[in-house]
Amino acid sequence: MKAIICFFSGTGNTKKVVDEYKKYLDSKSIETTLVNIDGLPELNLDGVDYVGFAYPIHAFNAPSIVLSFAKQIKKQEKKINYFILKTSGEPLAINNISSCKLKSILKKRNFALTNEYHYVMPYNMIFRHTDNMAYKMWEAAKQVIPIDCEEILARKPAKLSYIPFGRFMAWILRIEHWYGKINGKKYKVSEDCIKCKACVLKCPVKNISIDEDGNFHFGKNCLMCMRCSFHCPKNAINIALFEGWKVNGAYSFKQPEKEEVDKHKRYCKNSYKKYFARCQRKIENNKK
Repeated sequence: MKAIICFFSGTGNTKKVVDEYKKYLDSKSIETTLVNIDGLPELNLDGVDYVGFAYPIHAFNAPSIVLSFAKQIKKQEKKINYFILKTSGEPLAINNISSCKLKSILKKRNFALTNEYHYVMPYNMIFRHTDNMAYKMWEAAKQVIPIDCEEILARKPAKLSYIPFGRFMAWILRIEHWYGKINGKKYKVSEDCIKCKACVLKCPVKNISIDEDGNFHFGKNCLMCMRCSFHCPKNAINIALFEGWKVNGAYSFKQPEKEEVDKHKRYCKNSYKKYFARCQRKIENNKK
């Protein structure tokens, strides 16, 4: 049997999740292909038994590139069941509305959503989670993913509940797609830049260029994925209006040896507590 997971990952969190899915599905003799939708490749579903779409949540919506990818998919003659995987930095219920537009687009192409899962992963914007919190998030995800995979393989539906007026709220919040392009044009590079061109090479929409004089230019297609600023080795990219929210540098996802000071320990405290408790219940129930 075959599976395909189409994914977009800004700074790597969603990629870690789909890699874990592939690892587990492959272990179950499900030949799994991961399709990175950077560049909007064509989708071929011939002979595919399981189809998934994965993305990081942007302003409580799927990133614009994910919607563009879905729009270019041809209408299927036979109904295709699919699942959604999404990641975000906080376990708020409002995140569930992020798939509203994607579902609407795929429905017109004869796709039917059967399973939907949300994994909490550390922020690449707003503030930096502690290494201990990042470790805790990833350990929870790694234990829950095999359980979720088994639900998908067993054709056991699993849906997320949507808040009242969720579709309308998602529509309003998609202003991020529009404003991100405006804000992205205002990005700047500081004197700390070493001209490694990592940002140019990593940008999923080729929005960054450098001229013969070494000057950087930011176009009008920014996705606000933070891939450029997050991975800059010199933290040299200023992200305009959101500079105060910038997070730079990859997380280790390893348990720290020393105790850390968590400046944001009160932030969504109850939501995180409930999220980890739900994960633990799922893990314990699966053992029974």
